[in-house]
Amino acid sequence: LVIEDDPTSRMMLARGLQRLGYAVESSRDAIEAQARIRTAGAASYEAVVVDLRMPRMDGLEFVTWLEGFDANLGCMLLTAQQEDAMRDHRPHPALLFRMQKPTSFPVLDEALQQIVEFTRSHRVEKTAVGA
Repeated sequence: LVIEDDPTSRMMLARGLQRLGYAVESSRDAIEAQARIRTAGAASYEAVVVDLRMPRMDGLEFVTWLEGFDANLGCMLLTAQQEDAMRDHRPHPALLFRMQKPTSFPVLDEALQQIVEFTRSHRVEKTAVGA
């Protein structure tokens, strides 16, 4: 799930990730993404790529919400300003990467592979514990 308020950036990111073989849905902001996740269920997603600076709800607020909704869904924060990505020092166990934009698709692919692995392994652990 790609969450990006800039339409051009959202389209470019989604297309680039699709070319890498990912199934991509996109949302124009965090509020829309919350609705998607609530409707489809967090298990419908294996990774979230979220922009930091967005109207209505910023990326860190979204990550905090997501941790309360499903802490097993891994995510990555993208920002144009590196210092913005570091302003929140609270631990976010599912926030695996904080990256500065622009970044290359090979770098995003490597990070997403790790995020997908995090999500899958944590869901397996959750299933095993609940069984």
